[in-house]
Amino acid sequence: MGKNISVSTDFLSGGGHVKVQASAPATIRFSPHDEGDGEWSRVWWHFSVEGINPGEEIRLELDKGGGVSPQVFFSYDQKVWGLTDEGETETIEGKEFFVYKHTVKASRVWFAYDLPYTSEHIDTLLTPLIKKDKFAEVLTLCSSRKNRPNTGFRLNPSQRNLSPKYGIWLQARAHAFESGASWVLHELAKWLVSGEAEAVALRNNALITVVPIVDIDGVSEGRTGKYQKPHDHWMKWGDEPSYWPEVDKIKSGIRELAQKDMADLFIDFHGPGGKSHPYFILPFESELPFVKQRNNRAKFFSCLKAKPLDEQARQRQSMTQIHYSERPWDNTILDSSHEWVTAKANEHSLAFTIEVNMNTPLSTQDGYRSEAITLGKAISTYFVDGYHEK
Repeated sequence: MGKNISVSTDFLSGGGHVKVQASAPATIRFSPHDEGDGEWSRVWWHFSVEGINPGEEIRLELDKGGGVSPQVFFSYDQKVWGLTDEGETETIEGKEFFVYKHTVKASRVWFAYDLPYTSEHIDTLLTPLIKKDKFAEVLTLCSSRKNRPNTGFRLNPSQRNLSPKYGIWLQARAHAFESGASWVLHELAKWLVSGEAEAVALRNNALITVVPIVDIDGVSEGRTGKYQKPHDHWMKWGDEPSYWPEVDKIKSGIRELAQKDMADLFIDFHGPGGKSHPYFILPFESELPFVKQRNNRAKFFSCLKAKPLDEQARQRQSMTQIHYSERPWDNTILDSSHEWVTAKANEHSLAFTIEVNMNTPLSTQDGYRSEAITLGKAISTYFVDGYHEK
């Protein structure tokens, strides 16, 4: 059996360039999917290996040009995932590779850059849960450029004969490889429809829209997504109309909320944050165009107990201590999603990009769940307890 090893990326989110390098010992050599712009445009890989003897050690040789995780995820059924031991750098025939060694327990195994999250997770795990709440709506945001449906959800208190006071828009995966971002939002959506008192109070007060995967084509095709041509889903938001139907539809949704004075909170979930804490990316407070935005940001961060991401914080990691990193902002360009919302929505709008910390030993489904609940509880406190200034 060991002499008939085969590899495949022919499945949902399968990606990268993979080949069987040797069968004795079983050796797979691979490189990530490449959008062609170097660095972060060359990240995602996800493949299966078949024909291995159970109990055999397999070598995975990753071209160090991109897509390196200290540990990688593996699964025998694409449902339950675990982490390999940490890999290490080796020079092979004058070229550097990052090599993982893993003893397999079945003849077929899947490996991935990070914990995969696809439309199947939405359809099988999240949609049925949302449908149980008669006051929640499953919606098709739009069809992608390749005619894939982009599924979202809306929690609407008006269905309970309650008037929503606030509008919240949560989305993930503008960059296809950042699967951890979808997992955090997935777990946050589950918490939002739970019976937890804070979750109930929040959804009784806010119209909440959730989009678990923005770049549905990139995710489905196993592409990296970041820096794809002509631009990725997080960039060039100032252009009208957008190249991407998803972005146009999201901007339209934010405008509708703003017209009702209800574009209160926008969070775009990204990753990886690396081996530190999850953190927000945002403009310097002094560069925010409206006083209410500055006041509301300070109060929200107080509810969240958020801290600046300094060098000391970068040396530690957690899933529950959220930080923030301020960046210069040219408000004449409005290049990214949170910049566009900051400038185009309401004077009281809060808009962030959050980097969830992928590629750490804590970056499991349980870890992403703890991060989501930390964020959800803070959002509830902020709105339900009246900190938000309209």
